[in-house]
Amino acid sequence: MKPNVLLIHGILMNPLEMRYLGTQLEKHGFNVHYVYYQSVLKTPQQNAKVIHDKIKKMNLPDLHLVGHSLGGVVLMHLFDQTDDLPEGKVVMLGSPVNGSWVAQKVQDWPVISPLLAKSMPSALSGVDVPEWNTDRDWGMIAGTKNQGLGFLTGGLPGESDGTVLVEETHHPKQKAHILVDKSHTALLFSKEVAELTSHFLKHADFK
Repeated sequence: MKPNVLLIHGILMNPLEMRYLGTQLEKHGFNVHYVYYQSVLKTPQQNAKVIHDKIKKMNLPDLHLVGHSLGGVVLMHLFDQTDDLPEGKVVMLGSPVNGSWVAQKVQDWPVISPLLAKSMPSALSGVDVPEWNTDRDWGMIAGTKNQGLGFLTGGLPGESDGTVLVEETHHPKQKAHILVDKSHTALLFSKEVAELTSHFLKHADFK
């Protein structure tokens, strides 16, 4: 039987942006599933419950999880809230698990503030982000092409994918961390990233 994988989108996105990655993973032998959560209207804790409810309804014996950007941080809340998930590995793509420097810089801007308000506490603020409360294998793919929202702030203070700093993607509980020459959004539309994701889900490393 083919292994199952659930793709979790980032902030201000939806499952459509995950379709290219999903199609590539299908070519690598996975059954791909998608979920939608309201990144602007609900907190990461609330969205973790949305994802948990989705997983329980799927009722699968195994399920890998792949989260892009904020979607990865929502997964940290998911593991903090429950321990009854199917077995599987986790890959995050450009997820700011230590908070987001860019988000903190622009959170008070009039147009952007309402879009980020729900995602700042216990997530993009970098404060009170849940510990990695699971022993499942976790890999992170981070981009290094500096093209993204960071231009709004005049650039980021370090190596980044244009939106998230590489240092924001590191965590001591990760089994593997790898850099690719991609921008934050381009992580979703890269055959290389899809191949790396597939390899980790099958072998628990990026080699």
